[in-house]
Amino acid sequence: MEATTRRGLILATPALLLTPSLVRAQGSYPERSINMVVPFAPGGVTDIAGRIVAKGLEARLGKPVVVENRGGAGGNIGMEFVARSAPDGYTIVFGTQGTMSCNQFLYPNIGYDVRRDFSQVGLTFLTDHILVVGPRLAQVKSIQDLVALAKSRPGELMYGSAGVGGGSHLFMEYFLSLTGTRMTHVPYRGTGPAVTDLIGGNLDLMMDSLPSSIGMIDAAKTRPLAVGGSVRNPRVPSVPTMVEAGVPGYEAAAWGSIAVPKGTPQPIIDRLSTALRDTLNDAETKQALADKGASGLPSTAAEADARVASEMERWGKVIREANITAS
Repeated sequence: MEATTRRGLILATPALLLTPSLVRAQGSYPERSINMVVPFAPGGVTDIAGRIVAKGLEARLGKPVVVENRGGAGGNIGMEFVARSAPDGYTIVFGTQGTMSCNQFLYPNIGYDVRRDFSQVGLTFLTDHILVVGPRLAQVKSIQDLVALAKSRPGELMYGSAGVGGGSHLFMEYFLSLTGTRMTHVPYRGTGPAVTDLIGGNLDLMMDSLPSSIGMIDAAKTRPLAVGGSVRNPRVPSVPTMVEAGVPGYEAAAWGSIAVPKGTPQPIIDRLSTALRDTLNDAETKQALADKGASGLPSTAAEADARVASEMERWGKVIREANITAS
């Protein structure tokens, strides 16, 4: 018994000696600035939300969180860059629904695999998309009016988007699928040109993010018919949800998440995840996001994983059924 006890103590000694150093290593992160890659150009919804979140993370982690825009190929360039970075917690990505759950179905080769190459830290933001009609559809006052018109003129109505495979495209295809209607898709290189053509009378309608649309709505240059979220948006409280407007089962909103390269130590992921949740629960962050028509989406890493997986299943089906491809 005595020999066994002595042997147990000898075996346990290295672990006991290592424990303080492991604790110190965990507690020392971060020791320098963190590079947060936004895989899109500056000025868009993702970039704006990313900078708001970065500010909050800085306050909680005690080190600079530097936003780096690496746009291109629907976000694939920035995502691949992070996937190939060292898994040390100093290069993270502020991704989106598209880069996390959709691009693998849209592009023949995106250069990364979300499940293989990344670990989720947590969800970040949610922003509604809103279906608006332009002056060419002045007679359309509701979703039911729109569906009736589309069914009477199959394929004739034209809707614009910010590009093939983006939220403004996929969310509209989801609407067409649930309502059994057909329209013609007109993709643009960005939201701006599409909105210009919509208010100029060259398009009929558009499903756009609320932050991008709110100026035209406030100026009465477009008419909002419904928001895609599960509840009404406080920025446009009189606009019904799709379900309220008569499209059962419709729920689609743009969201984001932060992820790190696979292999990042769990204590670092936990530290980032806690800091992210605290940031999103902070009143100042909430207000900053709300001012842009977005809301925080605090979650655990496991909840972010589940969201990515469920959105892959949903949007993979929409993309396949609509035969959408991007290059």
